[in-house]
Amino acid sequence: MHLLDNTNGTIRMAYATGEKPWHGLGFEVDPNEPPEVWRRQANMMWENVKIPALYRWEGSIRNSDQFFIARNDNGNILSPRTVSPDYWVHSIGDIIAFMSDLCKEAGYQMETLISIQGGRKITALAKASADTVVGRSGLAVGYLPVNRDVIQNYVLITTSFDGTLKTTITITRVRVVCWNTLLIALGEGLEVLRVSHRAKFRPESVHEQLGFIEESHQPFIEMASEMAEVRLDDGQRENFFLRVVSNNTDPFDIRKLDREDPTRKALATKVNRLIHYHNVEGSGSDNIRNLPTANGTLWGALNDVTGVADHWGTKRGKEGRFASSTFGARRKQKDLAWEIATEVVTRKAA
Repeated sequence: MHLLDNTNGTIRMAYATGEKPWHGLGFEVDPNEPPEVWRRQANMMWENVKIPALYRWEGSIRNSDQFFIARNDNGNILSPRTVSPDYWVHSIGDIIAFMSDLCKEAGYQMETLISIQGGRKITALAKASADTVVGRSGLAVGYLPVNRDVIQNYVLITTSFDGTLKTTITITRVRVVCWNTLLIALGEGLEVLRVSHRAKFRPESVHEQLGFIEESHQPFIEMASEMAEVRLDDGQRENFFLRVVSNNTDPFDIRKLDREDPTRKALATKVNRLIHYHNVEGSGSDNIRNLPTANGTLWGALNDVTGVADHWGTKRGKEGRFASSTFGARRKQKDLAWEIATEVVTRKAA
């Protein structure tokens, strides 16, 4: 069963002209078209609304002070639990208005617009006009030079209609050589901004708070470039992987466990998976080894973690990896990997 919204047999997804994602499903759209056209092409013209939760009492139907969230095109209930009168639905129209302003004012282009899980979540992705390059000689470029580690910059906005997520606007980095996503921490949290459903989503006020989107690129590149200067031997790389898969547990404490201990064996399996990716597709592979920023560095090890999270399977295939990498456990692992790598850089600088 696909996570993609397939209501009435129609996939609710649009993507920029080019290679089709996810089993060739969805609809191609010129990236120069405005988000309003993307919404129409993605077949996402419905809205989600609050409807009263009713209950039966002594033979009569009564209203409660609680609500369900439902689609207004087919009446399907999206929220498994009720929400209060104070809950604000951040509509598809709100998301489109935000993306429209981003494209007009900041020069972004739409990349994808997706409805998943029957419309319970939607996500939109827009690409910045300029790329950046990791490394001390890195300059902003719009193409992939030889032996340069190029990062493409995106803004991702996601919201839910099932009560599981705040509306989040996230800076997302894609490393061109292996197409990993790096959802990079800014301050306390990963997102540029989180908007609670306790407040109305106002695109204009949100944009006022996002002036540092472009400013965030330079601190990211500086940190990534410092990671690219931290050399790791095989043992140090294995320790980094072990910290990531063990929720930042000291490798020494893990190795004190008996070799047959179930926890140690499970962590060893996860580490071996990362090592295998490193050798076959990651920073130790023939494809990426020629990048001095990645070969034998902390930056390369970090991208090995994000590579496994973004590309190596779940039982649900590509769409399952997308959901996990964007909303779930794989995203948390990428967050932790960035946090641990940043700690390594900070300790070396101390």
